[in-house]
Amino acid sequence: MQHSQEISKTLSKDIVANYANELSVKIEKVTLPLSSLLNTLAMGQFTERDVGEPDPAWLDAMTGILENNQYLASMYFGKENGSAFLFQPLYDKNVKQSLSAPVDARLMVRYYNLGSQRIQFYDTNMVLMKEIDIKSDYDPRERVWYSDVDNNHQIYMTGPYNFSNPAQDGITFSRKSRSGEAVVGVDLTLNKLSKLVQYFEFSTNSNSFLLNSDAEIIASNQLFTLMIGKELFTAEDLEFATLIKEFEVEHQSQLSAKTVVWQGKTWEMMISPLTLGDSNMLRVVNFVSHDDLFATSSNLRNDLIIISLVSVIISFIIVFYIARRIASPLTYLTDSIENIQRFRFQRKRYQPSHIQEIDKLNKAMGLMENVLLDFFTNLRNVARTSQPEELSESIVTQVKEILSADDCQLFTNSPDSRGEFKLSAKLGTTPEFKLQSLYDHNPDAFTQSIYELTKSEANHIFTDLDCLSGFIIPLFNRNNDNTGALLIGFTVDITDDTRNRLRFVREFIGFNEIVLEHLEKVEEQRNLFHSFVEMTATAVDIKSPYTGGHCQRVPKITKMIAKAAELDTDKFADFSLTSKSWEELLVAAWLHDCGKVTTPDYVMDKATKLETIYDRIHEIRMRYEVLKRDAEVTYWQSIAGGMDEAQAQITCDALKDELDKEFAFIASCNPGSEFLDPEKQQRLVEIGERTWLRTLPDDIGVSPQELAKKSKVSKILPVTEQVLADKPEHLFGWEEKKQLQENSKRDFKMVQPEYRYNRGELHNLMIKSGTLTPEERYNINDHIVQTYLMLDQLPYPEHLKNVPLIAGSHHEKMNGQGYPLQLKGEEIPIGGRMIAVADVFEALTACDRPYKTAKTLSLSLKIMAFMVKDEHLDGNVFDLFLTQGIYQAYADEYLMPEQLDVVDVDALRAIYLKM
Repeated sequence: MQHSQEISKTLSKDIVANYANELSVKIEKVTLPLSSLLNTLAMGQFTERDVGEPDPAWLDAMTGILENNQYLASMYFGKENGSAFLFQPLYDKNVKQSLSAPVDARLMVRYYNLGSQRIQFYDTNMVLMKEIDIKSDYDPRERVWYSDVDNNHQIYMTGPYNFSNPAQDGITFSRKSRSGEAVVGVDLTLNKLSKLVQYFEFSTNSNSFLLNSDAEIIASNQLFTLMIGKELFTAEDLEFATLIKEFEVEHQSQLSAKTVVWQGKTWEMMISPLTLGDSNMLRVVNFVSHDDLFATSSNLRNDLIIISLVSVIISFIIVFYIARRIASPLTYLTDSIENIQRFRFQRKRYQPSHIQEIDKLNKAMGLMENVLLDFFTNLRNVARTSQPEELSESIVTQVKEILSADDCQLFTNSPDSRGEFKLSAKLGTTPEFKLQSLYDHNPDAFTQSIYELTKSEANHIFTDLDCLSGFIIPLFNRNNDNTGALLIGFTVDITDDTRNRLRFVREFIGFNEIVLEHLEKVEEQRNLFHSFVEMTATAVDIKSPYTGGHCQRVPKITKMIAKAAELDTDKFADFSLTSKSWEELLVAAWLHDCGKVTTPDYVMDKATKLETIYDRIHEIRMRYEVLKRDAEVTYWQSIAGGMDEAQAQITCDALKDELDKEFAFIASCNPGSEFLDPEKQQRLVEIGERTWLRTLPDDIGVSPQELAKKSKVSKILPVTEQVLADKPEHLFGWEEKKQLQENSKRDFKMVQPEYRYNRGELHNLMIKSGTLTPEERYNINDHIVQTYLMLDQLPYPEHLKNVPLIAGSHHEKMNGQGYPLQLKGEEIPIGGRMIAVADVFEALTACDRPYKTAKTLSLSLKIMAFMVKDEHLDGNVFDLFLTQGIYQAYADEYLMPEQLDVVDVDALRAIYLKM
C-alpha cells in the first residue's frame, strides 16, 4: 500500500507538471490575442477614425473581433479632444434589456462628444436599427483608464470599478496609440473574468483565483462575493498571502507547483503570471486538492504499466505523424506575431490547423501581416517615386494583389478638365474599361468613397470583356476635387473577404491621393519653371531683332546632338541621360546666353564702328557740311576782298572736293567689313587733325552725367575743334555694380579693360577688324560672366545643380584658352561642349546678323573643322554632329536655300583627323 501511495504521489507530481504546462498554454491562448489586439489597434489607424462616421464594413470587422474574444465586454478609444467611441456586442439578453436595445440588435455603438452622446444599435448586417441622442457629461480624459496611461508601449490595467450602461463591476486594459493622441481600451467584467478563471481550473473541487499586483482577488471559480463594500477580497483575507510570498521566493516567476497546507487540507499550489503587456500584471493561483489527485490512485496503480506501454506505443506512432501538422501552424502563428512586433513583415503560405482557435488566430494574423506588408511596401514605393506614372503603376499592382482582382485600371484627369479621364496605368489582360461613359451617365458615383457597379453598369463598362462585377474607388485631393478613379474588375462574384479588404484599400489609396496631388503640383511647378526659362531665352532674342531665335535654336541643335550621342556605340558608348539629366541639359541650353540681358543693345547689335544708340557718322557728316559751308563763305569773302573770282572758285571747289574725299574715306572705314591696315589708320589720324569752328556751347541741354565729364575749364566761343576727336567725355568708367563680384564662387580669368566704354571717334574708327572696340568686345564676352552670376544665385534642386557650369562653359576651348574660366579638355562638362558646337554652328549659319552675311553650310562646317583642329571645339562632339547628319537635318529646316550647298564630310574630317 505504501508503494502504491508512492507511485500515486509520483504520478500526481507528473499530473501537476503536465497541468502546469497545459495551464501555461491556456494562459497564452488568452493573453496573446488580447495584447495583440490592443497593440494592433494602437499601432494601426483605429484611433484616427472620426467619431460619428460609421462604416458598415468597418463596424462588422470590429464586431467580429469582439465576438471572437469571448472574454471582452467592450472596446473603445478616447481622444485628446474629449471625444470617444465605444463598441459593445449584444449577445447577452440581460444586457440588451438593461440598454433598451432592439431584440435583434447585434451591436451597440456609443459616440461621445463633450456634452452629448449618440447611441446606435445595429443588426447582424450592420444596418442601423435605432439611434438615440442624449446629453452626457462623459469625458474620457477624466477616466482612470485614460488619465493613468503614461507609456506609449505598455498596457495599463485599472483597478476594479463599476461600469455604467449596464451597471456591472470590471477592469479595463488600455494603452496609448502610436501617435500618443488617443488611448485604446477593452473592458473585462468580473463575471467574465470568473468564467476566464473557470477555464483555468483543474477540477470542480479546485480553487482558482485571479490576483492583481496588489494581491486583490478580481476573479475566482468559487461562488462568493468578491467585493467587501467597495473593496475587493485579498489573498490576506483568505489566508494564503504568506503562501504566495514563500512560493515566489522559491520559484520566482516560473510556473511551478508546491505542496502546501491551507484551510486544514493539503493542496498542490500553482502560481502563473497572466501577462498582458507589462510583466506579471495578473497572477493565476490554483489550489488542487490532494484528494482529487489520489482519488483514483488504486486504479492508476493497476493500469499504470499498461497505460504507459500503450501511451508510449501510441505516442511513437502518432507523434511523428501529427507533430509537423501541429507544429507548423504554431510556428506560423509565432512567426507572424514576431514579425508584427518587430515590423519585419513577409508574405507566407497559410498553415491550416485542426485546432479551431489556432486556425482562426492564424488566419487573422496572416491577414494582418499581409495587409501591413502591402501597406508598408506601398509607403516605400511612394517615398521613392518621383513620377506620376511610377506611382500609378505601383497603385494598380498593389490593389490588384490585395483584392486578388482580375483587372485593375487607374484613370486620372487634369486640373484643367476634371471631367475628362485618361488611362494612367493598368494591370490585367482586358482592354481599357469605359470609365468615361460611366462618368457621363452617373457622375454621382465619383463622389462616393467606394462605389460598387450595378449589373447594368458592369455590363456596359465591361462590354465584350471577361469581368462581371467591380468597384470604383474615386480619388480626391485636399480640396475634395475628383482627380481620378481606380476601377477594379472581377470575373467572378465578389466575396465577403474581398469586401472586407476594400476598407483597407480605401485607406491605402488615401496616402496615394496625397502623393498624386503632390506630384501634380510638382509637375505644374516644373512646367512653370520651364516656361519661365523659355520666356527668359525668348526675352533675350526679342531684345535684339538681329539675334532673334538664337536662344531657341541652340537648344534644338543641342538636343539633336545629345540624342545621337545616346545612340552612339563608339566614342559615346558610356553616354546616357536620365529624364533628370535631360532636363538639366536642356535648361542649360535655353539659358546659355541669359547674361545677354545685361549687354546693351547697341553693343550686341553694333553694325558700324561709330554706332551707339545711333550712328555717329552723321555728326561727322554734319561737321563736313559745316566745313563745306565755310569753304563757300571763304569764297565770297575772297571775292569781296578783291580776289579773282575764277581763282577763288577753283580754290573753293578744290577744298570741297578734298572734304568730300575725306568724308568718303571716313565713311568707308565705319562699316568694319574690311581689314583696316596701318596706312589707312595713319590717314585717319591725319584727317582727324582738320579743325572746324564750333560756335555753340556743348555743356547745355545735356545730362548731369555727361556734364560731369566735361572739362571744368571754361572755353570762350567760338572754339576750334578737330573733325575727329577722342574727348574725355567719351570715356566711361566702371560702375561698382559692374565690377566682377569678388565673392563669386567662380574664378573668372577674363582681364577687365581700364574703361567700361571708350566712345572716342578715332578710337572706334581705328578698329582693325569688325566694329567692336576692345571695351565692347569685353562687354560682349562679359555676358558669360553675367550668365554665371545670374544662374549661381538660383536655389537648384539636386538634379539641376550643374546648370550654371553647363550653360556658362560653352565659350571655353578644349586647349584652355577660352573664357571666362579657361577650362580645358575634360574640365568642360560634356553638355557645355555640345552647346558650344550648337552655338557656333547657329551663329555661323544665321542670316539675321547685322554685322555679317550668312555663310553657306559647307563654309560654316569648314570653319568649325578648323576650330576643332585648333582645339577650340570638342572633336568627338563635332565628328558626331558631322557624321550623323545632324547639320543637314537642321539646315533643311532653318537655312535659306542659297546657303544649302554640297558638304564633303570626308574632306572636312580630314582637316582635324590629321592632328
